[in-house]
Amino acid sequence: MHKNHLEALQHIETPAYVADIAAIKRNLEKAKYIREQAGVKILLATKAFSMYSVFPIMSEYLDGTTASGLYEARLGANHFGKEVHTYSPAYKEDDLLEILQYSNHIYFNSISQLNKYGDLVREKRKDAIIGLRVNPQLSLVKNSELYDPSAPNSRFGIHKEELTESVLAKVDLLHFHNLCENLAEDSVRLISHISEKFDFAIKNVSRINIGGGHYYSHPEYDIDLLIKTLKNFRTKYNIDVTLEPGGAHLYDAGYLVSSVIDTIENNSHIAIIDASASTHMPDVLEVPYTPKILNAEIHTKENTINNNSLIYTLGGNTCMTGDIIGTYRFDDKLHTNDKIIFTDMMQYTTVKNTTFNGVPLPNIGILHENGKYELIKKFNYKDFEDRL
Repeated sequence: MHKNHLEALQHIETPAYVADIAAIKRNLEKAKYIREQAGVKILLATKAFSMYSVFPIMSEYLDGTTASGLYEARLGANHFGKEVHTYSPAYKEDDLLEILQYSNHIYFNSISQLNKYGDLVREKRKDAIIGLRVNPQLSLVKNSELYDPSAPNSRFGIHKEELTESVLAKVDLLHFHNLCENLAEDSVRLISHISEKFDFAIKNVSRINIGGGHYYSHPEYDIDLLIKTLKNFRTKYNIDVTLEPGGAHLYDAGYLVSSVIDTIENNSHIAIIDASASTHMPDVLEVPYTPKILNAEIHTKENTINNNSLIYTLGGNTCMTGDIIGTYRFDDKLHTNDKIIFTDMMQYTTVKNTTFNGVPLPNIGILHENGKYELIKKFNYKDFEDRL
């Protein structure tokens, strides 16, 4: 981050989620390159990021959004535009009818729902594209079993043997969402596996969605390998291909800015901050993982030498005992009102946060390319009350 940009964040009201527009654009330039070179469509999975104040910028690079239900479909249609794809593990009829006002790409999770609602979708939307989620039964997710769609007894998608001619006759698209923060080698393994095991099915549809989890913006991701594989796949089948990343578009592209409220001692140094793992960054506890902080390093046995007075455990301002974000080694001692800036905080934060304990939701802001901070939204008691 540019020094002047960092200085701008030192003076904002906290806690606050801050989208870094320059960083988001850097990621999206890579997405644009993949789209153009491989000849594929790329969507934004709004389950990872629904901060619609940034949608006008993202829509310049992407083909649309993919939703997990009614509200996300409506948000994508109203604020992003372009294509809206919708997948749900199961639809209620009333919800599906409303979704069809915003989305013509409808993906079913089971044959029973396809049989129940397929004709309805085609009746209500003459431009309907009907998809069916397929479980490739190939476990590639490495970060957590929580996010593996191919885990044993998974509720996601039908199996190969269920793809009969009569089923394939009812769908236009096959949906293989099977990755989560995977590098290019796993993207290639998935595509190769699909080509080998589902060749007969792919030849009977006009489109395929290879899902999200392709972590294309990660510095270790081999984008050219992905492009080569996608081009070969499209050449083999002469088929339209879509990818639907979420987190990859926002990788390392924003912050959660917080402030130290108090420091205490209990056999170690503890700092209480106005951000919370439990309420503001739940993946810290769910995955779990320890988020990175600007001007600090995650504590390890190797960096305890020298001055232990600079090692602090950060705790959230809730009554939950386990609301611990991590232990860090800082450059200087912490004091009340010092800013703590967590990085890579745009994906799966604003969409998953809560008001547990009545803890206020963080402000939402944008760090523009010129270094200016813009407050987009500030939450208050009414937001807490209206959810109850």
